[in-house]
Amino acid sequence: MSKNLLRSTLITAFGAMLSAPMFAHAAVIPNSTTTAAVGFDLSGSVTDKLAAGATTNGPTTSSPTLGTTQVAKFNPNTGVLTGVTVNLTESVHKQTTAVTSAGTTAGSNNGSETASGSGSSTVKAVVTGAPTTSSSLTKIDSCAAKRKDACSDGAATQTANYNFSVASSALDAYAGSGTFGVTQTAALSAETTANSFPSEATTTSTVNWTGKLSATYEYLLHAAQSFDGKSALTLNLDFGSVYLGDSVGDQAFSIFNGAGNRVGLKLTGVNQTGTGNGMFSTNLNTYSNIAAGASQAFMASFLANQLGSYSTSYQLTLADLAPSGSYAASTLYSGYNLTLNLAGNVIARPAQNDVPEPATLMLLGLGAAAFGVSRKRKA
Repeated sequence: MSKNLLRSTLITAFGAMLSAPMFAHAAVIPNSTTTAAVGFDLSGSVTDKLAAGATTNGPTTSSPTLGTTQVAKFNPNTGVLTGVTVNLTESVHKQTTAVTSAGTTAGSNNGSETASGSGSSTVKAVVTGAPTTSSSLTKIDSCAAKRKDACSDGAATQTANYNFSVASSALDAYAGSGTFGVTQTAALSAETTANSFPSEATTTSTVNWTGKLSATYEYLLHAAQSFDGKSALTLNLDFGSVYLGDSVGDQAFSIFNGAGNRVGLKLTGVNQTGTGNGMFSTNLNTYSNIAAGASQAFMASFLANQLGSYSTSYQLTLADLAPSGSYAASTLYSGYNLTLNLAGNVIARPAQNDVPEPATLMLLGLGAAAFGVSRKRKA
């Protein structure tokens, strides 16, 4: 087996153990934020008329859209959206049924007459991805007066709060810039059921709906990549100067995901550039997923098989890891970057003949001794 292949095999095997991710075991609890409440005050009405002495021929109905209230969407820069609840608070549904008959100059004004009617309304808030909740009211009204006089009467009120839980399949509709709309509709009915006045009687069914709408968003923070668990986005590792053919110790490094209630971090791409593409290697792989507050260890190696100075750069691309359960896919971010720079210098080992042989050193020593003796005799 070649030295290159053996080294690569060992790094891969050891790296598989070393790079096992350190996952946090505690469940990640979503963060939450609620928008400012937006008030609304909406009305609609329908009328039904009955001629003097006539028999009712059924109600008059109407199904108007009362209005649409706009509520702020979730800002994807905040995090990954995992849940939405639309809140309808201080909801007051008022149903007014008024039966009227105009005064007349016909006949005498002896005795009392009666006109009767019924009015009803059902109001609904249409929330995308949530079951529709409705409020229904019916008010029956009668008015009595002297035959020539006018009459008018009637009102009913209902108050309630509602929370609309949005299905996971609809979460993306609530993320982005701007607002989403909650459409408020009504189903109205008015029927004049009796009229003994000598003039036409009218039943007016009026709905008035007031309240406030807001949205509560649950989310996880985006992944936060680094080499140190804080903010280091670039890491420089230098293998120094090594002799040609020597084994070089591997250098360990780690990728961190920030702590807190956030999604996991995944490595999606590795791009290597530089002068030492064939001499540097790592065990980075795109199967690496790192939980919030955790890290994953890797190794870098340098193969000293060619003389020269070498460097390489690994551009790492990372992204949010989709959380378990519901989430808005449009709020998952990608394109996070880390840069790993590696450097190493391979130098030649000094030649053996550059160092005096032991026999040569001995001869030089004897010569020096003889020279010293000769000097003494002359002296």
